[in-house]
Amino acid sequence: MIWRVAITIALLSSVCPSTLASAGVESAQRISATASQFIAKRHPWQNENTRITVGELDPRTRLAKCSQRLQAFLPPGASIRRRTTVGVRCEGVKAWKVYLPVTIAAFTKVMVSKHPIAAGQRVTEADITWTERDVSSLSYGYQKGLGGQGMLSRRSIPQGAVITANMLEAPAMIKRGQELKLISRSTAINVSMKGRALQDAAKGARIRVENISSGKQLEGIVISGNTVRIE
Repeated sequence: MIWRVAITIALLSSVCPSTLASAGVESAQRISATASQFIAKRHPWQNENTRITVGELDPRTRLAKCSQRLQAFLPPGASIRRRTTVGVRCEGVKAWKVYLPVTIAAFTKVMVSKHPIAAGQRVTEADITWTERDVSSLSYGYQKGLGGQGMLSRRSIPQGAVITANMLEAPAMIKRGQELKLISRSTAINVSMKGRALQDAAKGARIRVENISSGKQLEGIVISGNTVRIE
């Protein structure tokens, strides 16, 4: 995916860069650009269209012009999120460091409900539309697709809601009471037996089953529409 990063530097200064340089004062633009470039390479939305805004440095701040390359860093224990504080430091003869607030917006198309969706309803492409949103602000994330068979809603979903993973579940691949093939691996030997499902379950989900021969209840993972791997 081709992506682009639009960096907005929100710095205002009444003194032009050339005047600052001649006065031996570090350029606010250079400080801000250092913070922007640091975040641009490390934020978690690398596949999205992003906009990075660096907060304004106090125009009264006068930092000595750095004789070395400026270095950006995160404060101890910090991680890059939608709103982050980034430090910029100079390790030259006149060392200093300053902290700037940074905001990231990341835009991509997400699924949004076209109309109210009832709990337990099968959700298909006919029920959703794709809309561009700032996903950095979606604290619960977003669902990236419905799969070929669609999904079932876990609860009612209002019109216009961004579809998240916790709103949906895969439809049951195995139904309660269905006869199954149970497979188990013991050392180098594969063992197969007949079983019965004790509950509905989707592919990849854990399921309780009964060994028809012994009546023993077991637990396994659904691997197909009629097969469960015992664990």
